[in-house]
Amino acid sequence: MKVLIVTTGSRGDVQPFVALARGLTAAGHEATLAAPRRFGALVEPYQVDFAPLDDSVFAVQDEVAGKGTRAAITAVRKVKPLMRAWLDDLATLRDRPADIVVYAPKTLGAPHLADRMGVASLAALTVPLYQPTSHFALPIVPVRLPRTLNKLSWHVAAAVEAPWRGMVRTWRAQALGLPGRAPGFTQRVAEGGVLNAWSPRLLPVPPDWPPSAEPLGFLPLPAEPGWRPPERLTRFLEEGEPPIYVGFGSVVTKDAGTLTATVLEALRLTGRRGVLATGWGALRDAELREDVLVMDAVPHEWLLPRTALAVHHGGVGTVAAAMRAGIAQVVRPFLGDQPFWARRVHALGIAAPPLTKLTPHSLAEAIEQADARAEAARELGRRVRAEDGVAAAVRAIECAGGG
Repeated sequence: MKVLIVTTGSRGDVQPFVALARGLTAAGHEATLAAPRRFGALVEPYQVDFAPLDDSVFAVQDEVAGKGTRAAITAVRKVKPLMRAWLDDLATLRDRPADIVVYAPKTLGAPHLADRMGVASLAALTVPLYQPTSHFALPIVPVRLPRTLNKLSWHVAAAVEAPWRGMVRTWRAQALGLPGRAPGFTQRVAEGGVLNAWSPRLLPVPPDWPPSAEPLGFLPLPAEPGWRPPERLTRFLEEGEPPIYVGFGSVVTKDAGTLTATVLEALRLTGRRGVLATGWGALRDAELREDVLVMDAVPHEWLLPRTALAVHHGGVGTVAAAMRAGIAQVVRPFLGDQPFWARRVHALGIAAPPLTKLTPHSLAEAIEQADARAEAARELGRRVRAEDGVAAAVRAIECAGGG
């Protein structure tokens, strides 16, 4: 089969699709990954066929990151033409041979591209977004809701899609020659199926979902071929007890200095060593300390099994890596689906209660609480590592595409 995979977003949105493309290739299929061109350096070492697409929208995201709600609202006017540029670049793939298009919904135009090609499309989700259930609220809803409102909350997903519908409809007609209205993502998922790319041990299928929505497992991406850890990192790991990993991924804060100082003081209070990952800027380089190492980025699949526990933001990619590593977690969620996953790992008994406010003392206390959950995390890690989400996703794509 020829499989076109389309995704966009942060590194955490792209990595699982690189893993999926590798799995498809290993199974004898031809997979092409279409994603923002800034991820070319991420993709290249894995020898995945890469179609680089416009990524100018990221410039606006970088511009307003950490500047507050007003800046974000003002930036919306700039985003729409840049999203149209993304869609126009996506349309250049319309004559590429493919048997199926596998896509992340935030790409907006990928299922329409499949319509133009005359092939099946299959949504791939790392977060449940388009399959309503009464058993939990839509994960991106920012407030806790009473159980009676769970199913109603799923209408928010359609509302998030709404601002782009007019632009997508125009683009569909002008760039793809497909007149008329098209189904929304909720309808497409209901009719065409979905790849739910998370572990059923993290979030099992609720009773009111169809069996076809059963979660397949995580899509982990190993460290790139030939990658070697920096000598200062291996030396630090060898010189003492396993450290605490602290990283907040793509989160950007207004005051990285204060957050970094909070983390360092919490580590001092607990007497623990730490590895800090600066990520997109939530943390910054700290003053030199023998018990703390600051890194830009290190593959989670390599580093986390060598740590004692993980302090992070609750992104599902980091949750997955910590679960696979078999280490307990401390989660300080910031936005989006992060509070949802923070509650899930706590409910599983592998994480401290989610932190709503980060202070040296609250973080130190949460670290101690996470330590008490270490054995449960190790046991669950053994079970999660036995899953093969990539192989399961490949089988699902083969069925959907007729391969």
